[in-house]
Amino acid sequence: MYDFVDRPVSALNEGGRLLVWAMRHWVRAAAAGRCPCGDVAPAFHKHDLMPSFPHFHVMMAVLNRESREGMRFAPVACDRVSEHEALLLELIRGAQSRTPAQMRETAALLVAPDAVGTLGIALAALSHDLTIAGLGPGLALHDPACSRFPDE
Repeated sequence: MYDFVDRPVSALNEGGRLLVWAMRHWVRAAAAGRCPCGDVAPAFHKHDLMPSFPHFHVMMAVLNRESREGMRFAPVACDRVSEHEALLLELIRGAQSRTPAQMRETAALLVAPDAVGTLGIALAALSHDLTIAGLGPGLALHDPACSRFPDE
């Protein structure tokens, strides 16, 4: 999580930027009373990830309805990754290295008991699909804000 929190969105790789964009647009659409699918699905289609979109949508819907604490997402135009966005990026990134039991334990910290299995499955499936597509969330190879040398 600390790899992502308060970083410039521009410091994320393509998969990380896609997920932050999708999370923020999903939340904005839901807050406006619209089905988020119409706002977010085209971005998944553009990246040939339509089979992954239901996993993303389920993850967000479960978090929206069943989270133990209110999840906060930054406004669409914000140039920094928020704490809850960073948490989700890390969960998606790390899902491939966690066992199903570990995923359930982590999900239990975020959502009500009845939603743990659904969230764990959605996170794992989304992570798998993004990894296969080469779009697993991460940091860009070079973050100019972190340069140590002026000519780097």
